[in-house]
Amino acid sequence: MKLVINLSMLGDKPTGLGVYSLVCARIGRTFKALVIGKAPADVSVEGSVASPVSIGIGGGKLAAIKRQLWMRKLDFDSSSFLVYSPTHHGLPSQKGQVITIHDLICLRFPRQHIVQYLFFKYVAPRLLRKCAAVFTVSETSRRDIVATYRVDPSRVHVVPNAVDAERFVPGEVETHVPYLLMVGARYTHKNVDDVLRMAASWKDRYRLVVTSCAGKYRADLEKIIEAMGLRSHVEFRDYVSADDLLRLYQGCSALVYASKWEGFGIPPLEALACGRPVIASDIEVHREVLEGAALFFQLGNEGSFGDAIDALNDYGRINELLAGGRLRVAHYSQPNALAALKRSLLAVAPNLELV
Repeated sequence: MKLVINLSMLGDKPTGLGVYSLVCARIGRTFKALVIGKAPADVSVEGSVASPVSIGIGGGKLAAIKRQLWMRKLDFDSSSFLVYSPTHHGLPSQKGQVITIHDLICLRFPRQHIVQYLFFKYVAPRLLRKCAAVFTVSETSRRDIVATYRVDPSRVHVVPNAVDAERFVPGEVETHVPYLLMVGARYTHKNVDDVLRMAASWKDRYRLVVTSCAGKYRADLEKIIEAMGLRSHVEFRDYVSADDLLRLYQGCSALVYASKWEGFGIPPLEALACGRPVIASDIEVHREVLEGAALFFQLGNEGSFGDAIDALNDYGRINELLAGGRLRVAHYSQPNALAALKRSLLAVAPNLELV
């Protein structure tokens, strides 16, 4: 049996899902595989099925619909091929496939992405009935998937996110004004608004730099900033390149990850890999992924958040957290993630052909 790696959803500017997909695509070095879409340059596969650029993530408002329609044409013999998608974009007609559900955030916050809400509410349950297994990125998400879709727990495997510790490394970046960093803050569950409302705890010491924040949420945040007189204290950045993101991590006083819910949350590990402290909301998955390597604060609790900000000046404590962070980064390495992916694929299809 050969592996089919579905990368049809990848766009030109991969963010969270895309980066995870590119890492997981390296499993093509282990199993005989072909790719739907464009194979990464460092993966040699026997062949591929080209996919239109217009169906990739970031391909426009209709990309998701076009993708579903295009993928309906694909159907592989399930006795000869195992189709694996590192995202939830499975093939609508394919039996015995594996899809990856990273999180169910859209079901908790349906208004922030109505198309995804409709997919996970109505399409995903039908798709799951055609799946041999479901992969996800954390034990927290695994429990959520089992509870929401009533999936047999034995069919849900954890293949975690991974941090590129060769790329995300400490570095000397000159900063004129100390700043706190929030990344990937496009949607309301990222909770930038709460951090703005708690500005009294940080605005006299730090600027706040927020990346990849756009649309209606950005407009709502701009109103809060104007009302609170924070214009000189907050800087928005649009999509940032990989190099710019690295420099932002390396130069920040801390990464603030204030999410109300996450399936995993890779930015805190990237910040820790760069030797920078992390302030994270005290939610289930952050405790799972970061363990004791972050300054945790209770959602909506200004005193708790202020304590975390004050702790940035406790250099002994920060050094202990960063030492713990190095252990978490090592735990979530790319080789470890690929080993988990290999085990999970073989658990589903023991007869997969090795390279």
